[in-house]
Amino acid sequence: MKSLKICVRFLLLIFVLLLAQTPARSQQNYASLSDYEIYSIGTPPVEKKAQAEKSIFTLTPRNSLNNDGLGGFFVSNTADKLKPGQMIFNSRYKFHKLTSRKGTSFYSTENGEVSTLEASVNWVGDWAEWAFTIPVHDWSLSAPRTYGTYSSSDTGLGNMRIGWKATYMPDKSYYRFAYGAMATITTGNPDRMLPAGSKNTDELKLFGCVTTKETDRATANLELGAIIDSETEDDRFLYRGAMSYEATEHVSLIGELVGEIQGGDDKDTLDLVLGMRLGINETWNLEFAYYKNLRTYREYGWDDQFQAGYSLRW
Repeated sequence: MKSLKICVRFLLLIFVLLLAQTPARSQQNYASLSDYEIYSIGTPPVEKKAQAEKSIFTLTPRNSLNNDGLGGFFVSNTADKLKPGQMIFNSRYKFHKLTSRKGTSFYSTENGEVSTLEASVNWVGDWAEWAFTIPVHDWSLSAPRTYGTYSSSDTGLGNMRIGWKATYMPDKSYYRFAYGAMATITTGNPDRMLPAGSKNTDELKLFGCVTTKETDRATANLELGAIIDSETEDDRFLYRGAMSYEATEHVSLIGELVGEIQGGDDKDTLDLVLGMRLGINETWNLEFAYYKNLRTYREYGWDDQFQAGYSLRW
């Protein structure tokens, strides 16, 4: 009987000890499960998001707006992916002297000049850019023997441009692709703005470009496309090769070869563009460029052009 009581007490003691230890074990298991949930659910999405936003192309002063109002160099479109959810405003001033007509130089007593002020607004979305550009021209021309007209001058609105470029395409090992379109719309009085380059027909440009990372400081770019004229047979094929070099954290040096082929022999145009972009801070950029004409078939040709401008992000 005594041994039975001892066994019962022993079993009761074991039962009490088990009850005392059960909450602690349960609490420890829940804590481990909680740690596991935080690690397995919370961390991977953050890492995936960071990897999705990270690009092999580091944003530098080279990343600004081109003449189309889209992300690119001075003329070329690039596949650089700008930070989404921002608006970029760009204003640039261009100046050149008129010197030739379709490759034929003016007579020594003839002259002319064109000044252009352009303003572009670009909205960078998650998968594409949308741009709108307004040019204002001021020009004068005195070349009666070349054109058979009297001396004249004018100031007014040029042809507006509306652009779009898809940028959702992912980075590859060391390159990115992009494609887009730009429409040039006849506005103002194009007949009065012909010496400044404005035409009296609408145009649609379709293009594709590839940007490659050559080194940590050098980036190359190639753009190919076509310009379709709405009324005449002035359709053109365009090609643009470019290279940028990050001299410092705040200075990007840019060189471009910009060409257009209209069709037959001696109907192509080729310009060399050299310039730099200065990153004042994350909001402001300054740019300076020099254009040298190497071959021209422009109705109102020029030998040299100068450009200066700035970009503002918000």
